[in-house]
Amino acid sequence: MRIDDRNLTGNPASQTGKADQAQEVARQAESKPQQARAASGADRVELSDLTGGMARALRADAHQREVRVGQLTDDYTAGRYQVDSKAVSKAIVAEMRASAN
Repeated sequence: MRIDDRNLTGNPASQTGKADQAQEVARQAESKPQQARAASGADRVELSDLTGGMARALRADAHQREVRVGQLTDDYTAGRYQVDSKAVSKAIVAEMRASAN
């Protein structure tokens, strides 16, 4: 194996100085007021709304699972729980096929 890059500092010669440029852009963005940044079309990400929505969805899903497990527990305890072995085997095969792809 032959390496032709003479710059062995870890940065390819074509990207030397790009880290400095990125730091300068970040410094300029920090020095601008919030409104000026928004008006200039700068990219912005707000995760608090996204994570809040995800947390609410997970809590709702957890509640539904809890209710279903309670129903299954009651059915099993009362002797009403019947397993559809054909449906279970189809689900297992489908899961295995999906994980193989």
